[in-house]
Amino acid sequence: MGRKGKELTSDQKSSLAALNDAGYRKSDIVKLTGIKQSTVYSFLKRYEHRGDIENIRRTGRPKSFHDRDMRKLSRCVKKHRRKSLSEITNIFNESIDRPFSKRTVERKLHSDGFHKRSVKKKIVSVRSTRKKRVAYCRGNLHKTVNAHWSKVIFSDECKVVIGQDSRVSVWRKVGEEWLTDCICPPSQRKYSLMIWGCITYHGVGTITVVEGNINALKYIDIIDNNLWPVVVRHFPDNNYVLQDDNAPVHRARSVQDFRRETGLKSMNWPAQSPDLNIIENCWWVLKRELQKRTQNINNTKDLEREIRDI
Repeated sequence: MGRKGKELTSDQKSSLAALNDAGYRKSDIVKLTGIKQSTVYSFLKRYEHRGDIENIRRTGRPKSFHDRDMRKLSRCVKKHRRKSLSEITNIFNESIDRPFSKRTVERKLHSDGFHKRSVKKKIVSVRSTRKKRVAYCRGNLHKTVNAHWSKVIFSDECKVVIGQDSRVSVWRKVGEEWLTDCICPPSQRKYSLMIWGCITYHGVGTITVVEGNINALKYIDIIDNNLWPVVVRHFPDNNYVLQDDNAPVHRARSVQDFRRETGLKSMNWPAQSPDLNIIENCWWVLKRELQKRTQNINNTKDLEREIRDI
């Protein structure tokens, strides 16, 4: 079969039809337009027969992947979002009469909007906790930086790991990243190093490495040795309030006794609300910068050095 040439443009077809309707001979039309004789003759024959310059819609090869198959594939991938493409293809082919290749399945998934994406990490909270979060935020909307937030010392612990990345991906569409079966719960793995730090509106606070697991006595020691220098430096008038989350060690009885005995002023904080703490942004920057220095880190001492340098 010969190679097919370029199709006539709409303007070319309109010109040919107009010249033909005006009574020009086909040979003259060829000379006037400069279009190949065979093309002109073929088009005008079709035009005179149909009275239309548009091409007939090509039927093409009958599709083997029907709408029913697409619905089955969609249900399959929603049920097995974390499976690989090969596994999805095998599971899908078991439910139909005619098997399809992995490439066809991938192409159909993409056409339906499904792509393999890394899962989002989300803290699963109960309805009552979500209501308290919303109430807390609404209750603090009126507070300004000068009147309130500039007096807050934001604090938190952070676990840092280098060289471990357990990324999980799922099949999903745009807008489905926060569906329950498309997210990953917080990882419970061990980390290389734990640090405690704090920041204020007036400047950075202190950062210290926590050896081993943190308990109430260790938390008291952290506060006693690292918070007061920040208070002296940034709040000489003693007009401050400490923000820390509701981790059990932060709310232990011995810690509460320490707060009362030392006059440590603390603020209420809704449960499961790390995203409300601005120090989380600092931890994100810290971890991002550490990833650029992995070649300098071979042990926890190196990690501590790079953290303090950042």
